[in-house]
Amino acid sequence: MRPGLARWLSGLLGALLPWAAPAQSADWQQVVWRDPQVRYLLADLTLGGNPALYRDYATRERDPDSREAIRLWDAGSRVVNTNDFERRWVTNRFGKDGRVMRIVLRGSTRTITGNEVLLSSDLGHDQPRIRRVLLDLSLGQPVSAYDSRTQDVNVVEALRRWQAGARVLNPNLFVAEGQGLEREIYYRGTRTSVDPSHTRLNTDLPYPETNVRYFMADIALGGSIEFYRTAAERDHEMGCREAVRRTEEGYRITNLGQFERKQVNGRTLITRRGSDARISGMDVKLSSD
Repeated sequence: MRPGLARWLSGLLGALLPWAAPAQSADWQQVVWRDPQVRYLLADLTLGGNPALYRDYATRERDPDSREAIRLWDAGSRVVNTNDFERRWVTNRFGKDGRVMRIVLRGSTRTITGNEVLLSSDLGHDQPRIRRVLLDLSLGQPVSAYDSRTQDVNVVEALRRWQAGARVLNPNLFVAEGQGLEREIYYRGTRTSVDPSHTRLNTDLPYPETNVRYFMADIALGGSIEFYRTAAERDHEMGCREAVRRTEEGYRITNLGQFERKQVNGRTLITRRGSDARISGMDVKLSSD
């Protein structure tokens, strides 16, 4: 298995990966960006990382995280709390010369998750209001309902994120009543108005779900779980880490019989049984679904 995790961003995510051919989930380049990873990349850029590296990766590999990080960087977004972090080499048995470059909490060797990073662009937006709009849209409100609010920077940002694929993952916890922008949103089964911070967005996740499921299918069909465990530790790949965690905790693929692991033009892929076309990770169904 040679996942297209070719994070040649060796100065940030670890040593150059030895995987030559991409074999990620078929739709990995279309997924919405991962906000924690975008913030991590912006921390690296603010602390001296090379923008050209990310710009090239965003263009050549169409990596959603690099693309969003460069968009924010070009718009002037910078890390506000830089004193909390530092860019440094840390010991890692998988890295070149036994070390890798990481963004860590200052004075420690703990790699940050990205959620700790405060951006200058955060200061111009009301994040709860943005989440409230995204929740409203996820509960069926048409985008056109917000046509009269385009002077509101929070609405504009919410609509931008919506168009880019940001969605609320737990809309079943809430219910909307009323019409138009005057409608109320409550916690389901109550008359308590929603706190938007309780919404969970797909952009909040530190990994693309499509990759996690693809990697789990690879492991279930004979791929090495140690391969993914190594990638998680060496290259700060959260999708690999999550695939290992779910596999070890007993998550089961309920439609595994539909797939096979095979060589196609010199690459190891997960395909539909009897086909040479690489699957999307979202074709994989889990017992937790």
